[in-house]
Amino acid sequence: MGPTGRARRTGRSPDELREWLKQTPCEQVTLITSTPFEWDDAEQVGPRELALSEAAVVPEVYRATLGWPALAQRWPDHESYVAATVMPALSPAARHLVTTFARLGPVRRALCRELGVDPAAIAELTRLGVLVDGRLVPAVAEAVTPTAVNHQRAANWYAGNGFPAAAAHLHDRLGQHRSLAVLLAERGGEILAAEPGVFGKHPALRDQARALAAMHVERAGELLGEARYPEALKHADLAVQLHQDKAALRVRGHALAKLGRSEDALACFERAGDSALTSPEQPPVRSWPRARTRPPG
Repeated sequence: MGPTGRARRTGRSPDELREWLKQTPCEQVTLITSTPFEWDDAEQVGPRELALSEAAVVPEVYRATLGWPALAQRWPDHESYVAATVMPALSPAARHLVTTFARLGPVRRALCRELGVDPAAIAELTRLGVLVDGRLVPAVAEAVTPTAVNHQRAANWYAGNGFPAAAAHLHDRLGQHRSLAVLLAERGGEILAAEPGVFGKHPALRDQARALAAMHVERAGELLGEARYPEALKHADLAVQLHQDKAALRVRGHALAKLGRSEDALACFERAGDSALTSPEQPPVRSWPRARTRPPG
């Protein structure tokens, strides 16, 4: 089956199609599907259904590929695949969108028009899995040569339309330190919520980051007590990104242990300095640090 082919089977379920795809060489399932797979008497199975789960690959690879099988299998040697297979399969308008937004932030129709990009390409890129939740798959964006773009216009648009973290990135790239400082002072809470791992260590946001981390530690502890372990891990991960202190590492370790990820849990406990803890199968501490400050923002 080629990159523009359709797969049709009769009288079988979408689950069986997904199972068939898992056994198909990724070279044959380029772009996950460049046209939707058809299945009689069932829904179309597209990129979201074919993507690998977050638990199936290591965190770094998942963040970069968003579970795109062909990219994840080739990581970190995926750039030639993007150049030889992904980009040539796109329409000219879609390629222009990818290269324009490769070093920007979220893709929005209004910003496309501001930057001279055809917003109709959004539908094509979303169908192919190149654009997920309004953002380019990072592994694709980072593998292409960006088109010259008016970064100042993009930064102004992001700042004025609810994307202060994207604006902050561009102010930093443009060396506009005063504009960045004003944005961090006025909208630090929003920026930390959107990019905790990047801006949590910025000197101007350090205190806000610590307060927000404490809130996530507290919430992770509550969720552990309710046996809602995946949700607890998400809050613990955010806490560690914002402020990597012992409380954040410990609650993350307990969440990982409850999810059966013993080696990762032990690594967290070791980083927290809990050398006496030889097994992560230990009940979480009874009380978690509570945030003593008002939520940042």
